[in-house]
Amino acid sequence: MRIEVDQEKCTGCGNCMEICPKGYRIWEKNTAGKAEVKDLTFCHVCTLCASECRADAIKIVRDADEKKEKELKQENL
Repeated sequence: MRIEVDQEKCTGCGNCMEICPKGYRIWEKNTAGKAEVKDLTFCHVCTLCASECRADAIKIVRDADEKKEKELKQENL
């Protein structure tokens, strides 16, 4: 599982960090002032960050989703 942040969409509001139960351990702001994943070790995959993101900049990608994407790409070759 991983969390993807679309830096183009991210407004740097910090809602994802505030709503996350482990925010200070998982999230940080990068040099542009936008959200960035620091460490997923503490993530419980509650998806609060993605649901709270008003800019729709956060995507939760699970391993099964990645596997399906790869299979679809292989089929389309």
